[in-house]
Amino acid sequence: SLMLISMNQSNPNLAKPQVWEAVKWAIDYEGIQKNIIPLTHAVHQSMDPAGSPGTVTDTPFKKDVAKAKALMAEAGLADGFDITMDHYSAQPSPDIAQALQANLGEIGIRVKLLSAENRQVLTKMRARQHEMALSAWGTDYFDPNSNAEVFCINKDNSDDAKKKPFAWRSNFKNDELAAKAEAARDEKDPAKRLELYEALQREFMHNSPFAIMFQNTKTAACRKGVNGFQLGVLSEGNSYLGTSKA
Repeated sequence: SLMLISMNQSNPNLAKPQVWEAVKWAIDYEGIQKNIIPLTHAVHQSMDPAGSPGTVTDTPFKKDVAKAKALMAEAGLADGFDITMDHYSAQPSPDIAQALQANLGEIGIRVKLLSAENRQVLTKMRARQHEMALSAWGTDYFDPNSNAEVFCINKDNSDDAKKKPFAWRSNFKNDELAAKAEAARDEKDPAKRLELYEALQREFMHNSPFAIMFQNTKTAACRKGVNGFQLGVLSEGNSYLGTSKA
């Protein structure tokens, strides 16, 4: 599961690539991880989760206020702008949202936080009604295409599109990224396929309105005498089949 900020491209300020980069350079990834979520999340900036085949674990973005401000000025937004950010009401989202609010405030992005139950936030995103949103995305199956497909392949960006992947929710359509994602998906040579996905991930980091920040780590605590519980790699993979109590 990845925690990320989505920037809706229907907002003219958020539609500027320099703003995408500015947001990513404004975030204090290490500070948030160490002070708010030290035991549950690790810093991760690729659209594919660590542990999946071909995942890039580079973390090119660090907090750099000067760099982020320069990008804002390049976008013609040196004075910043006002924006809303939806987020889940359950912890740790509120604490992280407040930290992000402070980080973005340093570069002139004045964020109003909107807290709601998870389902409400997701319903709003699925209706494309958010501006910025702090949410999570879980991988469906153990292949890099699982996330590349939903983040990169948006063929029809109309409101009544038949397919509505995660990218569609934020009005993000990039035909070049989509073509590269499809080429990687269809590549027959296993080694070449992973190389294509690695290149795609690095391009996506810098050329998308999604600031991927953290990867969740699940921990199972079992009392003495309990054996055989298996914590799955994917969210639906937990197994009690072999669990026993002494």
